[in-house]
Amino acid sequence: MTNTPEILLTVLMPVYNSEKFLEASIESILKQTLKAFEFIIINDGSTDSSEDIIKSFCDSRIRYISNFSNKGIVKTLNEGLKLSRGKYIARMDADDIASPERLSKQLRYMQTHPECKLCGSRALGIDVKGVKLYSINRPLNRDKIKVFNLFRNAFIHPAIVADAEVIKKYAYHEDYKYAEDYLLFSKISMNYSVANLKHCLLNYRIHNESITAKKNEEMIRSELKTIAYLLSFLFDKVSESMLLLHHSLLRPANTSFPIRKMEEHLISISHANGKKHIYNQAILDKQLQKEWFNILLKSKDRLALNKFLSSELFRVKHLNLKQLFKLMSIK
Repeated sequence: MTNTPEILLTVLMPVYNSEKFLEASIESILKQTLKAFEFIIINDGSTDSSEDIIKSFCDSRIRYISNFSNKGIVKTLNEGLKLSRGKYIARMDADDIASPERLSKQLRYMQTHPECKLCGSRALGIDVKGVKLYSINRPLNRDKIKVFNLFRNAFIHPAIVADAEVIKKYAYHEDYKYAEDYLLFSKISMNYSVANLKHCLLNYRIHNESITAKKNEEMIRSELKTIAYLLSFLFDKVSESMLLLHHSLLRPANTSFPIRKMEEHLISISHANGKKHIYNQAILDKQLQKEWFNILLKSKDRLALNKFLSSELFRVKHLNLKQLFKLMSIK
């Protein structure tokens, strides 16, 4: 009898009409310093040459699945979770580039920190030509991740490695399209230890392709439902107006709320946490002050500095001179 070797890591890559960048993305995984893993590539009904590109690779680690028709990202990801055999699951997108040591660094961290169930990393934003644009940083430890995640996703989706049992337990939710990862990672972060590595382990492709109005509406609905989940830890009742106001922190270009209302909302978060102790209070207050600063900076209110300093949200122990100078320069 031949014993089948245990698969420690599964890399999951969904593909849909990704011929422009697919070859380089696949190569970046196959050329990892970590050699032992299974690589599940699911072609979700592509109509371009994606299938030919995938089939051009001859590597025993690749498990290729082809969907006859396009099922969408959520169903495809959940299909991949069910098919995976690894103790850990790494996500990868078909247009990004993984650094050679990405999988080895993340797997090593997960193995040496068994309490951690989700491990991300920092990334470098690149354009369609591969030109470096900017660094994408995320908080590193769980307390900071939880606070950051209350306002926006604390993880870069294609840069994560997760405990297979935990990610399969929650999976991706069909009712949260285009923000399915935000809800999933929020649930894991609120219930388990999580981390982001300080290393930049992914070149993350920034596209100029516009999102259709229908997709944008679905994304906003999904974000609102995720925010409702997160705020429910602090408030017994989350009103629609509270949801919309909080969502404007995630998407400030869409906000039309008075500054006073925004300030009241941020203060209410601090007070609620003081009673329920969901977040590290010092880290939360520092983040609330940062959100307050961004609100005032965007408002271009000539009295912004006075409002910043006189607010309950201002804490001298969190004094940031760069913030103060920016507010002083508003004309």
